[in-house]
Amino acid sequence: MDEGLTLRITGVEPGDEIAGARRVTIATTRGSIALVLHSAPEKGRAVLCVSGAIGGFDGPSMLYPRLGLEMPRRGLTIARLDYRAPSEFGECLVDAMAALTFLGGIGHERIALMGHSFGGAVAINAGTLSPIVTTVIALSSQLAGAHVAGELAPKPLLLIHGGADTILSHESSQALYDRAGEPKTLKILPGVGHGLAHGEVFELVSDWLLQKT
Repeated sequence: MDEGLTLRITGVEPGDEIAGARRVTIATTRGSIALVLHSAPEKGRAVLCVSGAIGGFDGPSMLYPRLGLEMPRRGLTIARLDYRAPSEFGECLVDAMAALTFLGGIGHERIALMGHSFGGAVAINAGTLSPIVTTVIALSSQLAGAHVAGELAPKPLLLIHGGADTILSHESSQALYDRAGEPKTLKILPGVGHGLAHGEVFELVSDWLLQKT
């Protein structure tokens, strides 16, 4: 990473827990990073979820909160990240790296990284940089910033894209698939748009996370 985009974690401030979700603020030398943490009973495996260019905690079609409700009882902690500076790729990348450091610091040794749209490129890029990342899922991913997809192997890569996406063509994920090394999987969902509002998406993602994290 560029030297101008480094940061240091200076503290962690846990908030109240509501319905199994705890707000956590990571204080850094570049500002505060907000997480929502859905903790599994045991430490070890976690998933870091990052959103698109406008930020937020929820991902496409509320996928991330649903994972937060269902996956902890299956042994996976879910962490949902909101960027400090949405759409600024370098800043969002260091946010993801800081969150990975935090998750590793609280006892998670294997972390899956998932991102939607702009966040797909953040996830792919961070996945090449962090040794703690075991797999990456890129949903409706853009190409910009994901040029390093070929460096992700041998970490497994899952690409999911809607065949009717009018914001980012599914050809974007096809190009990433062609560039990436094995193991890799590409799922193009006919008739599905950028928000991936389709029941199959949750099953594809949850099955992959349980197998690859």
